[in-house]
Amino acid sequence: MEEDFLADNNPCGQALLQLVSRGNAIIAELLRLKDHIPSIFRLESKQDIVKYGEIIQDFSYFHSPETIEKKIESSENLHEISEEIRDYCGDILQRFYVAYDSVHKYVSDLNSFIEELEDGAYIQQNMETVFLSEDGVQLMCESVYLYGVMLLVLELYHPGTLRERLIVAYSRYNITVGTLDHVCQLVRSTGFMNTVNAKRPLSYPTEFFNSWSLH
Repeated sequence: MEEDFLADNNPCGQALLQLVSRGNAIIAELLRLKDHIPSIFRLESKQDIVKYGEIIQDFSYFHSPETIEKKIESSENLHEISEEIRDYCGDILQRFYVAYDSVHKYVSDLNSFIEELEDGAYIQQNMETVFLSEDGVQLMCESVYLYGVMLLVLELYHPGTLRERLIVAYSRYNITVGTLDHVCQLVRSTGFMNTVNAKRPLSYPTEFFNSWSLH
């Protein structure tokens, strides 16, 4: 069983191998994007806060989006700034959204793979036979490990409030976003601060990893 697990005619092994390959690609993209976060979304300077503060918002935006959009549209200055953000940041905002959505899709597909494996969808393969294969054990452990790395990369290099601002900006310029709720749940700020001696917040969402699921 061990020597056959990664054979081309073994759909179980190939499915798990492709999943792990996707996981590595997602992590690589998240690490690339950390160096391309538009500086205005950090709102670090007083000048940026004054100019962009009413447009670049965190998830509190979703409490009253119509009111905020009406305010932006009724002000020529705010409208022009909003369009400026769309023109200069539209492409990179899409990359961030696709990357965050890819994390959600990854763990969803990992859960589906495990469910299918346990339900007998793969002929002559189940969790026990996978763990009898050295390749199977390695890939199964790696698939879970990679998800953990994705969450850590998000926390360490894509600060929570900044993640929220990027997603809100993307959603403002893209009316129909089918997986927005799931992505918002995944990337919402956890309160974690990547600073020296930083402690995990009391309400830290450890269930994201413990359950391997966002359901």
